[in-house]
Amino acid sequence: MRALFLSTHSSHSRLSSSTSANISTMGMVLGKISVEEPAFKVLFNRSTTAPASNATNTVTTPYEIRRYGKRYAIESTYDSTNADRSPFMALAGYIGVTKAPENEANEPIAMTAPVAIDRKERDKKRMKFILPSKYDDLSKIPQPKNADKVSIREVAPAVGAVHQFSGAFDESHCEVKARALVAQLIGDGISLPKGEDGEVELEKIEYEWWGYNPPFTLPMFRRNEVWIELTEDQVSELIGARGDESTE
Repeated sequence: MRALFLSTHSSHSRLSSSTSANISTMGMVLGKISVEEPAFKVLFNRSTTAPASNATNTVTTPYEIRRYGKRYAIESTYDSTNADRSPFMALAGYIGVTKAPENEANEPIAMTAPVAIDRKERDKKRMKFILPSKYDDLSKIPQPKNADKVSIREVAPAVGAVHQFSGAFDESHCEVKARALVAQLIGDGISLPKGEDGEVELEKIEYEWWGYNPPFTLPMFRRNEVWIELTEDQVSELIGARGDESTE
């Protein structure tokens, strides 16, 4: 009887574990995000439902102004002309996804969101994972074993505009969204670089695209964001001009 109980209990535990894993996977398919995100404060919300009293209430690309504190990240630079050489697996290897962690402490590190990508040069991109908040000092972060591919970076405090969207998380889609956000910011009075033809010069703007979901999340449920860094003066001017939409 005891053996039957133990066998039944073991089978039930495996079934419960399997069921929980299936539920978790289904949640991620539908866009649920259950990993840590870096903390931020929303300073300003430019939405499509801004107060009607605002005479210039034309919002085609809603956004938030967020303030982030200091963070730490692991990152890797790669050739953007070769999509097959994405550094995702090198970064995932460092934290121990699917295999032993490739860091000097052999320490498993939790995955976080978002995965951030930016363009360093015309043919160079950089991908980074933000480390969990408990890694709040360089002395706490183990060095990578594959230092030729992965490096540790301190991400300075910053303020910027964030536009959220669903659909594909690829560079062409994100670039369209970045241009739309830039156009909205310019329309709201923020001065950003333009070329002689009057078009936005993204190459001269600090922006990143952020992905919060695994590849198997249905596109309609994805949370993607594009971030454009701003100066404190730009943010102050924006909030001063549109104080009725400020969250402070």
